[in-house]
Amino acid sequence: MAALNRISPIIIDKEILKDWGTRWLSGIDEETKEEKAIESFNRKQSVNFASFIDLAFGNSISKMLGGIQIITPSNNSLLPAESDVVEVGSVRIVGGVRPQNFDAAYRPDGPRIVFDSKTLNEEKSIGKNWQNMINDK
Repeated sequence: MAALNRISPIIIDKEILKDWGTRWLSGIDEETKEEKAIESFNRKQSVNFASFIDLAFGNSISKMLGGIQIITPSNNSLLPAESDVVEVGSVRIVGGVRPQNFDAAYRPDGPRIVFDSKTLNEEKSIGKNWQNMINDK
């Protein structure tokens, strides 16, 4: 592992954020083209929403670690496909209670840095994700 650099700010692309804000505020579900509740995402949008934030986090960690490669993790693999990489995507980590998927990780010899973004965009998502947030600690 290279010498650590100071962690850089996590930079969120304003245009991508603006695009997601437009989707959030529209009254039409992009998938079904049907009317939807104002200020909400459909299931697929909720899952995909934070992917650009996860990548921004991965970029920042990569720079901190000397510019190491960012890869997409292998499904359900307990080890990264390559050594000394940052993974952005569904990263499977076995914990003390159960396995859990995180959105980004650096795990050269076990988890050192893990990141899990949560979408808490409506009442039902708060209830669904609350237990996961408690388990993340």
